[in-house]
Amino acid sequence: MELNVPDTRQQILERRLADGVHIVAAEIAVEFDVSIDTARRDLISLERSGKAHRVRGGAIPVMPPAAPMQEKIARGKRPPAAMIAAAVDSLADCKTVILDGGSTVWALARALKPRAGLLIVTPSPWVAIACMENGIEAVLLGGRLSGHGGISVGMDCQEQLGQLAAETAVLGACAMDADFGLSSDDMDESRVKKIMANAAVKTVVLADRTKLGLRARHRTLLPTALDGLITDGTPSECAAFQAKGIMVKNV
Repeated sequence: MELNVPDTRQQILERRLADGVHIVAAEIAVEFDVSIDTARRDLISLERSGKAHRVRGGAIPVMPPAAPMQEKIARGKRPPAAMIAAAVDSLADCKTVILDGGSTVWALARALKPRAGLLIVTPSPWVAIACMENGIEAVLLGGRLSGHGGISVGMDCQEQLGQLAAETAVLGACAMDADFGLSSDDMDESRVKKIMANAAVKTVVLADRTKLGLRARHRTLLPTALDGLITDGTPSECAAFQAKGIMVKNV
């Protein structure tokens, strides 16, 4: 294999990124026996072609846009049961809870049990219906329905959230990176998630391990704005989040 050819090196790196591997420029410079500047140029080329997102010292995989909500539900894939159970337990003492949209948070809504004084506020009709089916009082926020996460977006939804005081907001994730924070595929959904977090005392992200270490198009919340992460990621995959002061619940 001719590693002096840029296309050859970049094809190797592209395959690694597709497998979720994080690239360190200094390491590939040694591996490919090229200068650090050459390694950086390879990463710049991959970023320009949409195959990588450059970060300090290297590059990380680009998160492909998630399927629309209705497609994810139709596929029937369910998040880890232990992760959902941990999320249910985390809300045991809460009265007013904001639940985001997306298939993972929808699974949480389906697992909740009714109790006195519990109110769920959500921009997701799927989540609201799941709560109603479980006998839980729910407030559905209005606005234009966004297809990505299946939530209401726009000024009406944002204004309603601005009048709310909740104990906890549980947000789904398109991607979650320890340096970049929580990020979203859709800009309007990203704005609503920010206001959901502002309306709550505590903000918790519910994300399976496939979302960890990745970045979606739009930064939603910095790591410093997040209080907790509930995930099935391994301790090593979550160490960087804990180093940022985020309380991590591994299941």
